[in-house]
Amino acid sequence: MTYPPQDPAGQPGQYGPSQPGAQQPAGGYAPGQAGPETYATTQLPGQPPYPGQPGGQPYPQYDPNAAYQAQYGQYGPPPVQATTKSSAGTAILVIGVVLLMAVGAFGGYYFLGNDDDGRLNAGDDTTAEDTPGGGEGETGDDGGQESEAPPAPSGTHLTVPSLESVTPIPGTEWQYAAGPGVASEPLTDAEIYQIQHTESWISFLGVGLYSGAAAVFDPADLNASALSASQVWLGDGFSTVEGYQQSEITYTPVEVDGRPGVLAEWRNSWTSSPDTTDLYEDTAILVVDVDGVNGFIGIASVSETGAALYDPAVEALLATDFGAETA
Repeated sequence: MTYPPQDPAGQPGQYGPSQPGAQQPAGGYAPGQAGPETYATTQLPGQPPYPGQPGGQPYPQYDPNAAYQAQYGQYGPPPVQATTKSSAGTAILVIGVVLLMAVGAFGGYYFLGNDDDGRLNAGDDTTAEDTPGGGEGETGDDGGQESEAPPAPSGTHLTVPSLESVTPIPGTEWQYAAGPGVASEPLTDAEIYQIQHTESWISFLGVGLYSGAAAVFDPADLNASALSASQVWLGDGFSTVEGYQQSEITYTPVEVDGRPGVLAEWRNSWTSSPDTTDLYEDTAILVVDVDGVNGFIGIASVSETGAALYDPAVEALLATDFGAETA
């Protein structure tokens, strides 16, 4: 907003009394000076006097930029930010760093990647050579075929594949349970049948390779081998009964398919059980020296309810055939 004009005759106007007319300075007005100040001025606290006021400085010569400067008062126009090349330089620097990183990555891959590939390839070759069966295109001892699955139960006999033995099933009362080829200490590579008397009580019939994992097989002492097997087989099989007793074991030398063996027999008895109303179970363990190294073991353990099936089960064990064609 500009200052309001004053009456040139010095008369009071709508904006207040006129200022006393100023005398022309000696020597006349300076070039560019229009004359004495005829406008009322107001001086703000702390602000220097305006030109034309008492004690003020004369007007400066005409400046073409005065109109532009007047917009901003005594402080002049706001400073103009100098145009520099710093932003462009920063952008160029960033691009340069990115390019250098890309070149470095490419160079690292080029110079080191092949070595890694070579090491990987070499590792693959080593793995192929170290892998059983040789490298690519080669097969193992089994000709690239999967290992044969154990034979399925025949339904007519029990089989021990590793000994090529067969033992007849003594009757239809016996039902298939597991094998061939399962482990049930002291048997391994075994086949098992059973009779289910109650939900948690059975009679047991099984044949297998004598396992040395827990029991001890000694071809020179088959009685001791049978005793060791009995201790492992009993385990906790009668842990739920009350008043358990084991009778003395009897050992009977036998010959099975021309091979020496021993038949160990005893009775397990008890006073009560939550699993059965039976009060005893007869057990027979047959141990045969097959070849001076491996032992055959057959177990028949028949509860009181199936007492009539005990003798046929023992006879079936003694009828085991080794190296049979049907094994």
